[in-house]
Amino acid sequence: MTTAYDLLFATADENTASYRVGGPSSVDRPATAPSGWIGSQGPAIGEARWPRGPLTGLPMFHILTLRLPDEWHEHNLGFPAFALFQGEGQFAEEGDADPADPFVVQLAASAPHPTLTLHEDIIGGAFALVRLDAGEWAGGPTPPPVDVRREGEHAPDDEGPNAWDDLHPTVPVWLAERPDPNAGLAPVEAIGAAAEGPYRQPLGPDYVYADWALAIFDRAHLGGTAFPVQGVPAGLGPWYLEIPELPGMNIGGDGILQLDLAAPLLDWACG
Repeated sequence: MTTAYDLLFATADENTASYRVGGPSSVDRPATAPSGWIGSQGPAIGEARWPRGPLTGLPMFHILTLRLPDEWHEHNLGFPAFALFQGEGQFAEEGDADPADPFVVQLAASAPHPTLTLHEDIIGGAFALVRLDAGEWAGGPTPPPVDVRREGEHAPDDEGPNAWDDLHPTVPVWLAERPDPNAGLAPVEAIGAAAEGPYRQPLGPDYVYADWALAIFDRAHLGGTAFPVQGVPAGLGPWYLEIPELPGMNIGGDGILQLDLAAPLLDWACG
């Protein structure tokens, strides 16, 4: 049986966790080890393979590293975990290649991770998905590449985050089974109307959320019912991650992002 999962985030109270980062303590903290983390530190992929902005070359900001439940591995190309990064924004420009610049030297020594997938959003911003083996997941959190910029150079003026200028603490993340009738189903766009097929719509014809949908609304999660801001992304399958704007991200302030782990699809929208 396919299961959907909520992401739970550690709170300041060591005995509790929350469905929202920085939110109220919602549930007891799981007794198991965390499944991942958010914050500036990433997985153990090595400095040379840390994702870089395609134009600026700045190291991308680490959003989330997560070990998946066993039944999800095959839908992540067989890998047990993944890491998600966000990089340069819509105003990114390619920098100068001064061979004496230590930043240029460091960038030239870098190489894409073998499982790296780059995504470009609708406004030209960069995201990266890196699928991880068990050792790369277990070896983290680890810091990004050392900041070697000369003073005043390679400034973050593109409206995107990066690993050097956007610093956030590491927050452990757990997975908890989600009581969701749409676990294992691809989300279907049918706002305000009944949809054919097994996918159960969270909104009724009166545009009011059903009680079962309200109980799982506004949570970061793997699979199950989608709650996008501006409609379900075309082609989104059942093996996806949906998250609000986590610390360090820039998706409009109130955006929701969907990442399909089984297909090259990443989308987000804000209100």
